[in-house]
Amino acid sequence: MEDTALKKKFDLVFDNVCTYVDEQRASTDFSLTDLKNMLETEYANEGNGWDGKGEVQEVVQAATIAAYQQKIAAWEKEGQQT
Repeated sequence: MEDTALKKKFDLVFDNVCTYVDEQRASTDFSLTDLKNMLETEYANEGNGWDGKGEVQEVVQAATIAAYQQKIAAWEKEGQQT
């Protein structure tokens, strides 16, 4: 797959995951701990099935991890400002 297509996929997944996290925060009892647990699960899954993953799956996972990391950092920064 072309690098441009992979970049577009990364951006799309990243944006969608960020939106999902924002929606969860706004509408449920979703906590920072929940988000950190989701990130830990992604880290654990990162090494699973390494021989069967394609480029797109790798990009989706990388974008998901990056989005979770960004949202955790922003959430923790909010907590420091209060």
